[in-house]
Amino acid sequence: MVIFKKENTESTPAVDFDYSSKVLSIKGVCSPENPIAFFEEIFTHINEFKQQNSELLVEFTFDYFNTGSSKCILNLLFKIKSKTGKDFNCKINWFVLGDDEEMRESGELFEELSGLKFNYLTAN
Repeated sequence: MVIFKKENTESTPAVDFDYSSKVLSIKGVCSPENPIAFFEEIFTHINEFKQQNSELLVEFTFDYFNTGSSKCILNLLFKIKSKTGKDFNCKINWFVLGDDEEMRESGELFEELSGLKFNYLTAN
């Protein structure tokens, strides 16, 4: 059983990717100095996971993300979508804290650009 975890810091979100439960959760502030380096390990795990699995639940709960991270988030969605189809089911939960309209709109933009269907939920 593979589990990939990264603890959150002041500038990076917590990442919890449990292969057995088929859930990838990214939660917190996302403004790393080098977003490409931060997301590279997640990309590697997504590629490995897709080779042996037919479904995935991705849960995003961002307090904030910067412009560099937004490009990496979109690239992550493209990597996930690259296998979506008849034999791969992906569900995206986009959590919005309270009435954060900007975060909701960001999710809607990612949904439109990626072509993946998002579920919008209220975060606790």
